[in-house]
Amino acid sequence: MRATWWQREPVGEAEWVHADVRDAEAMRRAVEGVDAVIHTPYRQGEGEWETNVEGSAAVAAAAGGRRLVHLSSDVVFDGTRGRYREDDEPSPVNSYGRSKAEAERRVRELHDEAVLARTSLIYGGAEPGPQERLAASNTRFFIDEIRSPVQVGDLAEALLEVLQLDVHGPLHLGGADDVSRFEFAVLLGADPARLEPARTTPDRAPNLSLDSTRAAGLLRSRLRGVHEVLR
Repeated sequence: MRATWWQREPVGEAEWVHADVRDAEAMRRAVEGVDAVIHTPYRQGEGEWETNVEGSAAVAAAAGGRRLVHLSSDVVFDGTRGRYREDDEPSPVNSYGRSKAEAERRVRELHDEAVLARTSLIYGGAEPGPQERLAASNTRFFIDEIRSPVQVGDLAEALLEVLQLDVHGPLHLGGADDVSRFEFAVLLGADPARLEPARTTPDRAPNLSLDSTRAAGLLRSRLRGVHEVLR
């Protein structure tokens, strides 16, 4: 069922807007008075299509005439070779990846100057995030699933900088190091002796590492590798 409520709250010099991201009118009202929009859609599992696809379409339509950076993901690729570049064709292998790929398509259809910022595993916030909590769980980690983790502050700086650039379409914003999920968990503090190494299943893409060379040439800010950040 679609929520139709709307609430705006002051937060210092900014405001929180509480609304259903799929509601086109609510999104139009949310972007009133702003020059640029960074949209960070994320829902995995139940409701992922509604949030990732329908919500992204509503935001893209509302952002017409404004700068739009849409945050996407490495999971739009099939992981058969890694080091994916911006001109590689999306070919997701699971439902979440398909929702992110379709979101990209809908955003480009509705806002042809949008930046589709594809990134990887995000870590390093002030509070433990999903990656830190997963590492602390001492569970199974894939030794053959390769990603390009990015520190959240580095990514935030890059996204703000992208707003000022004359670029559009896909742009890869992954960290400089490509590591396995197992190695990443260890770097985040997990005890390797308590982890269970595993191999990917058909519904997981094995090598989703991103080639972020283009971004490195455009940005002043750096997307550091996980070894530099967590050494």
